[in-house]
Amino acid sequence: MKVLISGKNSYIGDKIGTWLLASKDIPFEVDFLDVRLDSWKKFNFWGYDAVIHVAGIVHRKNITDTAIYHKVNTVLPVEVAKMAKSQGVKQFVFLSTMAVYGMGKTMKGAIITKETLANPRGPYGDSKYKAELLLKALENDHFTITIIRLPNVYGKKCKGGYITGYASIVRKLPAIPDAFNDVKQSVIYIDNLTEFCKLVIINRDGGVFLPQDDKAVSAVELMSTIAKAVGTKRCTSRLLGLGISLLSFTSVVNKGYGGIAYTMEASKYEGGNYVVKPFNEAIKETLV
Repeated sequence: MKVLISGKNSYIGDKIGTWLLASKDIPFEVDFLDVRLDSWKKFNFWGYDAVIHVAGIVHRKNITDTAIYHKVNTVLPVEVAKMAKSQGVKQFVFLSTMAVYGMGKTMKGAIITKETLANPRGPYGDSKYKAELLLKALENDHFTITIIRLPNVYGKKCKGGYITGYASIVRKLPAIPDAFNDVKQSVIYIDNLTEFCKLVIINRDGGVFLPQDDKAVSAVELMSTIAKAVGTKRCTSRLLGLGISLLSFTSVVNKGYGGIAYTMEASKYEGGNYVVKPFNEAIKETLV
């Protein structure tokens, strides 16, 4: 099976390519397409079974022009998909985002189900959702559109520092503040994501998918798991947790202890088990 990854030299794209090439299920051929310059429009898509589009820009404080988000996250993937469709590609996989729901972390824990409607509020989520709608309009019996709405992605050397940020906090604290254990956050380990991408291509499954690890976790569970992974003894403290509870109105606490999660039911995939690394093992591989 021949796959083209549009978005050269990206963390996720490189990991997907490596994973597919190592597949023991079926043999894959993988190529990468640099879409930063218009020269990609001269590329020959004939012969590829699927295109995985990973190129895009996420939240950046230094980018305030919404037109840039629109150009990169909306116009570009649709142009690539149209070109791929016109040259016989059978499937287009678009990496979208949980941000299309327009929900931020809350201290009550925002929950997303299969029935939750998209309602983007920022330029990032809005640009991704507009791309989704335009891509779905291209779908027919010969061209499958696969949309993957990703939660936070983590893994060794992954940019963004979601897990490493918590690890830094764990190393500095004498104990883990025990609070808001019912507030969960969805995440996905890079190996689980790459396996998911492989499966949807093998099965040629279209639609909208919400993958995550084998469980959504609270900040307390996340930090406790990190402590074990790095060999740092940290007990949980209800007293420190009380302090966190009293400061729940602050943005700092909301960022650390708030949550937004997919239900596990929403993340089920009938095409196979994509969770090749359970959460605890994935955290250890990320940090050690």
